[in-house]
Amino acid sequence: MNILFLIPCYLLSFVNQDCFQVQPVMTELTGTLSINTMNNNRLLTGMLDGSSNNMIVWSNGEIVTRVTTFNDSFGVLINNNGVAAGLGSHGISQDDQLILANEFGDFDVVATITGSAGWSSLTAMNEKGSVVGNYSAGSGSSEWQAFLWAGEAGLQFIEPTSEMTYAYDIDAQNRVAGQVLIDGSYHAMLWENGNLTDLATLLNLKGHSTARYFNEAGQVLISEFANSTTTFYWYEPSNNTLIEIYEFPFGSYTIRALASKDGRVAFTWSSATVGPQLAKWTEAEGFELATLPKDIATISAIAISPDGTVACNALMLPFYASIAMAWSEENFPESLHSQIPDSPFTSSVVALNENSQLLVKGDARYWILTETCIADLDNSGVRDVADILTLLGVWGQTNQDWCDADIDGNGIVDVSDLLILIGNWGPCE
Repeated sequence: MNILFLIPCYLLSFVNQDCFQVQPVMTELTGTLSINTMNNNRLLTGMLDGSSNNMIVWSNGEIVTRVTTFNDSFGVLINNNGVAAGLGSHGISQDDQLILANEFGDFDVVATITGSAGWSSLTAMNEKGSVVGNYSAGSGSSEWQAFLWAGEAGLQFIEPTSEMTYAYDIDAQNRVAGQVLIDGSYHAMLWENGNLTDLATLLNLKGHSTARYFNEAGQVLISEFANSTTTFYWYEPSNNTLIEIYEFPFGSYTIRALASKDGRVAFTWSSATVGPQLAKWTEAEGFELATLPKDIATISAIAISPDGTVACNALMLPFYASIAMAWSEENFPESLHSQIPDSPFTSSVVALNENSQLLVKGDARYWILTETCIADLDNSGVRDVADILTLLGVWGQTNQDWCDADIDGNGIVDVSDLLILIGNWGPCE
């Protein structure tokens, strides 16, 4: 039989599962790592839990910066310029202090969040290093005070005379998106240079509303809850118009929305009639609903990348074990669990960067997953002679998997794997 006929037959019958390069997140220091986020350059921030909790920045296999001046500190955010933001405290009921650190071993305490008394949180950071966050009056309190720290301007409290303000996001111009409580109703707001814009009044929004995210075009993702339904919009400030994304019907609950910088939006929610749901929206494709396996009890979106990949965590029946998942080109999310070394009992996605690299946790350990290209056995970015030589070097072996030389996953490296490699010859897309 002609080999040119065989190649397309194998390609048509071969169903490729996503494969990932896996980098462990480890340290030689004594203590337990707890990681919160990752930037586009695979820099991480979080804390090292030892005799005290220390904020850390992690890079390429080891902790490169460690904050040791507090009884308790932890990293929360990191931008793509390698600046991490965290919080530190000297003790219970002491005001939190804002820490900035980098990957070169440097850190600085830039502000004391007066009045926070240990109840601060950081929600967003831009590439300038400006940070927004909030603090509450105590555990379980709904009385929030939003704040912004911005370089030479220092720490600013956002509308401190209001009943409540909450900040969700900050853009490149230091505009803040969030909500303000006015006469018992939550109003979506924008705040810039000390001036608050009440978007609920400006746009005639009903019920409760919130401004949640900026995209790189300067639009603002807004949610509106009125008449027992929740509707999401992109708001265009240049002409005060709203682009409706989706209206969730009555009975939808635990609605979670996340946006990418290019304007994609991921949603997870539940309802008594249809159970857990996962969807994404783009201006080009509209609202797309995923098909979920019946053994998913709940699902929660973690992030969406510019290529449309949605990272999420699901609780799976019958034991309600947490499983890390990703939804990209198929109409259903795929489990990442088998990609994580050491056969963990549970797994979860911690972060997804704009390059679609995933920071995942398997039981108590962290791993960075980078999707690889089918049949690129040496990870050079191209399928070429070097890959054929790699494959021939393990010919007949049965200890390879589909992310290595056993490309079709039939249990042995043989001619079918060679044909798939040849059929995918050339640069990875």
